[in-house]
Amino acid sequence: MEKDKQRKKHKRLMIAFYVLIGVAAALCLTVFFIWLHGRNSMNKPSDSPNLPDEQNQIVTYKGKQYRYNAGMRSILLLGIDADRKPSAPYEAQNQSDLVVIAALDTAHNKMTLISLNRDTMCDMEILDDNGSSQGVANAQLALAFSYGDGLHRSCQLTRDAVSNLFYGLPIQGYAAYYLGGIADLNDAVGGVTVTVLDDYPFSHISSCWNMYPGEEVTLTGEQARLYTQARLEDRVDANQLRMARQKQYMLSLIAQVKQSIRDNPTKVLSLYDTLDDYLLSDLDLGAISYLATQAASMEFSGEIRTIEGSSALGAGNHAEFTPDTASLYELMLDVFYEEVTSTEAS
Repeated sequence: MEKDKQRKKHKRLMIAFYVLIGVAAALCLTVFFIWLHGRNSMNKPSDSPNLPDEQNQIVTYKGKQYRYNAGMRSILLLGIDADRKPSAPYEAQNQSDLVVIAALDTAHNKMTLISLNRDTMCDMEILDDNGSSQGVANAQLALAFSYGDGLHRSCQLTRDAVSNLFYGLPIQGYAAYYLGGIADLNDAVGGVTVTVLDDYPFSHISSCWNMYPGEEVTLTGEQARLYTQARLEDRVDANQLRMARQKQYMLSLIAQVKQSIRDNPTKVLSLYDTLDDYLLSDLDLGAISYLATQAASMEFSGEIRTIEGSSALGAGNHAEFTPDTASLYELMLDVFYEEVTSTEAS
């Protein structure tokens, strides 16, 4: 009798084991097919950008010739100043506090991140509440999102403004994250550790009592949101100081996520599930999965690049950042183009 019980118990354990193996295999296959679909959709040929002096896709600058790198895949990442996605178009008029280009060089397995100042003055299309175009305005980049519907049209307006700023740069997709979800993302990766910068009095806030300048802190979700969003309104360089905190936070977050996905590619699915209530993108799960796993394996310098320029108070006492055109152009050529020899050019 005892032997029969042992055999039945062993059989149940074996069945449970095989079920777990089957579930794991099904999950891995699902992730693989999602990844395969994403790879196929993201590896379509890109249009070459419409740059000044472009002849046969070759640009001449300071005596050197450059050709657009066809292996580049550029994704626009936006951090939206709102708790979560609105349920209907034109329900809210929020701005993009964070604007980043993720430049993935699939030809050389390298990733570059470019952070754009939200106060960057640039041209953008304006829509009314019915979605009809009201023309073009020159305004802070953050406002491009607010001139749309608060959803996909806002993302498209911001994408077009960034593309135009970069002389017609192709941008293959966008992902907007409503910053009310930063706490959930922070906690989903186990907290993000930073050394607190000293441009804002965080320790004066009760939930940030331990956030003294120079202190190394593993941020809670609420602390992460405050750290990446708070700024002093009476300083012309307030957004640049906040950008330094956002850059610091993003670098630490990226390192944790990259390692997590390298260790377990299925982590993409659980992270996507965590982000879903706060994420708006024209990329499907397959493309996101493919890009996430690609980015996790790419070489990354650990730096986020920026454009040089100058800040001043403009109309209405609002900060305006004017990019240095030479800095912008040279950054674009360095990241998105490859130098060609005279033989290749001919």
